[in-house]
Amino acid sequence: MHRRASAWFGAFFLVACIGSLGIGALIREHIRAGHGFWLISGTISVVRDQHLAPPFPFLSPTLTLGLWLVFALAVGILLRGVRARAPGLSALPEMVAGLFLGGGLANAIEALAIGSVTDFLGIQRSGAYSAGDIAIDVASSLLPIAAIRVAQAQHRTFKDILQAGAVFYAAVVIFAVALSHDYALAALATLVMVGSVGISLGKRLISRHPTAANSNAALLR
Repeated sequence: MHRRASAWFGAFFLVACIGSLGIGALIREHIRAGHGFWLISGTISVVRDQHLAPPFPFLSPTLTLGLWLVFALAVGILLRGVRARAPGLSALPEMVAGLFLGGGLANAIEALAIGSVTDFLGIQRSGAYSAGDIAIDVASSLLPIAAIRVAQAQHRTFKDILQAGAVFYAAVVIFAVALSHDYALAALATLVMVGSVGISLGKRLISRHPTAANSNAALLR
């Protein structure tokens, strides 16, 4: 399972990094800076916006890349520890980490290579996103679900599992709204969390109460 999880990490990392760099190159080749078009009028647009916004104002692109390397090492150590305590864990944490690190590396490489990051997806009231940003946001929205999967693999109680997901969900939403003003991330995390909790509750209800189809089948026998 460990090797398969590592393979999933590598696949998601490469897709996020190489895909983000490729999309940025295509946008720069085919759309002039400051130009674009609406996908959904007044809501979502494709627009080229070159900007440089490091995690902290004092960080240069080179220092940002160095920070990414330290963060990647920390994530690797964390994943190793989590999997050691929950060997039956699915590969979702590695997938999330691959998206997050791949998107972050793509942004860092782009900033270092051309001096800015290419945003292309504009969302009203949320700003513009690069492909690397999108990979990071998707990974962030899946963090609460990864926390739930870890708690399940550690055979926690149902209450503890929900609490783990709630804590990570609250952290993602607070970061998105209060710190980064990324309202699209808050909405995406909410949709993912509500959908996952709904599916989990539905499975619990089905496991406790046989479906009408199963009851009818039993009667026929």
